[in-house]
Amino acid sequence: MKRWIWFILPLLIVGCAGQAAIEFGVNDGALFDGTLGDISMTVTRIDMSEGDGYVTVWEGAKEVAVGIQVSDFVSITDAYVEVAPGSYQNIRLTVESVRYIQDSVSVPLIDTSYQFTATAFTELVVEDNDDLEFVVGIMSATWFDVDSLKIKDGCIAFQGASLRIYY
Repeated sequence: MKRWIWFILPLLIVGCAGQAAIEFGVNDGALFDGTLGDISMTVTRIDMSEGDGYVTVWEGAKEVAVGIQVSDFVSITDAYVEVAPGSYQNIRLTVESVRYIQDSVSVPLIDTSYQFTATAFTELVVEDNDDLEFVVGIMSATWFDVDSLKIKDGCIAFQGASLRIYY
């Protein structure tokens, strides 16, 4: 009997490792509502920093339309995704088909697969059994020119993207 306990006990301890859940979303990170159109994209992967690299926490093909200068939470994952508790300061998104849309106008900005990193001002702590919403602010005013409908000269798409907990 004691042999079974010594065999099962480590399995129980490993099986009780903490988990947390995060729903991932996106907005423009602005403090006011605008009516300038949307940045639309297909999100295909979300990676969270782990050690010196990244680990994939979600893969799919979710079309999202983010209102420019709107702070609403637009879900990417449509549900909570299990993650390991820890401190996170960066996440990386892979997107495709990035375009600007206003009324019936659709202007392609990026046609290929594109990765960008969103960074938090300080580490975001995720504890055991947390249910949180992480939002990536795409900060379009930094890199997108609404007048010319293109990425600003000298800038890259999603430059200055931020990461924070959405309340």
